[in-house]
Amino acid sequence: MKMRKIIFTFMFSLISVAVSFSQSKGVTIDNALTQAAEKFSSSLKNRTTVAILGISSSYNELSEYMLGELTTDIVQLRKLQVVTRANLDVIKKEMNFQLSGEVSDETMQQLGAKTGAQTVISGTFKPLGTLYVLDIQAFDVTTATIQDTYRVNVVSDETLELLTKKKIVGTSGKIQANDYTAGERLGIGFQNILLGLGSYRNGHWGDGILMTAADGIAILCAAYGDGSITGTIIGASIAYGFVRPFFYHKNNSVNLSMNIGAIPTAHGVEPGVSYRLSW
Repeated sequence: MKMRKIIFTFMFSLISVAVSFSQSKGVTIDNALTQAAEKFSSSLKNRTTVAILGISSSYNELSEYMLGELTTDIVQLRKLQVVTRANLDVIKKEMNFQLSGEVSDETMQQLGAKTGAQTVISGTFKPLGTLYVLDIQAFDVTTATIQDTYRVNVVSDETLELLTKKKIVGTSGKIQANDYTAGERLGIGFQNILLGLGSYRNGHWGDGILMTAADGIAILCAAYGDGSITGTIIGASIAYGFVRPFFYHKNNSVNLSMNIGAIPTAHGVEPGVSYRLSW
C-alpha cells in the first residue's frame, strides 16, 4: 500500500511537471526590452548620460536588433541622455572593443570616460532550455558599482525565431519554419522510449532525467511484485516522451549524440555504446 502511495505521488508530480513545461513563463523580446528601458529610466537619476554598449548573444542580427530597440525605447521615454551610436562606435573601434559576453568594470569605466557617460548599460542573452534569459545591468563608471539590473525569462515568438534563424524568409517572401519538423519530433519521441534518450540528445536534460526516473521506478515495482502499476508508469512515461518534443525548439544548447550497437569480439558479440557531447 505504501508503495502504491509513492507511485501515485510520483505520477501526480510527473503530470504537474508536464503542465508547467508546456506553459511558457516569460515575456516576448520586444516587451522585455521595453520593460528594461522603463526600469532604467525610472531608477536612474533624471538626465543621466548613458552609453548603451549592447546585449551579447549567439546571433549578430539579434544583438543588433536588441541594441537598436533598447536605445529607441530609452530615448523615447525622454528621461535619460543617450550617447549616439555613431560616437560610441568610433570609440569602440579606437579601443578595439568587441562585445562577446561579460564586460569588465575597467573596460566600462574607460568607455564611460571616453564618451562622457555617467552610466554604461550592457547585457547578455542566453538560452535556457526552451526559454532565453535576458540580463541587463546599469554600471556607474564613477563609483564602479552596479546601479540597477533587469533580468527576465524570454519566450520565443516570431520576431525572435526570425532573428535566431528558427524561421527564415523563403524565396517566395513567406516565413518558413527552421525548427524541428514533425518527423524529427516523432523521432525524438521514439528515442525517448529508451530512458529518455531523445531528450538527452537534444539538450533537454530535465525531461530525460524525469523519464529515466519513471522507468527506474517501473522496474522497481516489477521487481518487488507490484506489477499492476508498472504498465501505467511506463505508459505515462512513453506518452510524456512523445508529447514534450512538440514544445522543443532548436537552439545552441548542449547536444548529445549517442550510438548503440553490437561489437564483435573474441568472445562473441557484445553491446557497445559511443557518444559525443557538443555545445
